[in-house]
Amino acid sequence: MATTRADDESDPLRAALAALRVERRRVVDEREAFRAFRGRVSSIPVTDGVTRRDASAEGSRTTGGDRPSVGGTWTPTAAVPGSGLAAVRDAYQETVMAVPHYEAEYDDTYERSLAAEFGPELAYALTRTAGFHAEYRRSLLDAVDTAAAERDAFCDALATETESVERAASRLAPVRDEVEAIDGEVPGRSDSAPAPESASPGFGALDACRARVEALRDDCDRIAARRQRVIADHDRSLALPDDLDLPTYCYHDLDASYPVLAAIGRTGDRLDALRRRIERAIARVE
Repeated sequence: MATTRADDESDPLRAALAALRVERRRVVDEREAFRAFRGRVSSIPVTDGVTRRDASAEGSRTTGGDRPSVGGTWTPTAAVPGSGLAAVRDAYQETVMAVPHYEAEYDDTYERSLAAEFGPELAYALTRTAGFHAEYRRSLLDAVDTAAAERDAFCDALATETESVERAASRLAPVRDEVEAIDGEVPGRSDSAPAPESASPGFGALDACRARVEALRDDCDRIAARRQRVIADHDRSLALPDDLDLPTYCYHDLDASYPVLAAIGRTGDRLDALRRRIERAIARVE
């Protein structure tokens, strides 16, 4: 079945809702992965006091600094098999790094992923020191709680965004239907045969069409204004980088980074073209 112009105008909104469903699924997967990781970290034994490897490191350092003395054998290395740090690594790789979209979305190494999620200092402690100390576990659990809470907040923002897109779509649909109806009443439509002169609408009918077009233009402006307020609310509630807002983050793979405003803009363009046709038709009958 051939698509109508109204169908074409709804495409950005359908694409936006599909993108939001994918993004929400990913965020929920990440939140649950962090919760699972937290549970495993809580059960990993910590290193009490100074281990033999730590003691060796202490003995090889100069008294004035953190580097080993000349001839010393200590260097920070990745976790050895069987250690608490190795257990942390395995737990992270089997939960956070195992979400279905990890490779497509991030494709980071273990150390780079830790740094991105928890900061470089904790990443260093978990990958370049000798043991899983109690303070490491406390810091890690706090960081995991923060990561999971951020996903929760983002889920809430996605729910608000989905509601906003659906509301805009429901309010824009009758506007598009009305545009289509007026389009069929006004002479000069490019894809229709010229109407007989006797069938052409008079001044009164054309003036009524012009008033309807102006009212629909106002409706579009109100929908756009409400949409802009939702975007501004997202900016205030989410900690996204300065060059990103929620729409550009969620819809970067779509043709329009602001699909709701794009759909409104398309409808507005049709209304403007329709108003010009009405003005030309009025000029012919006056």
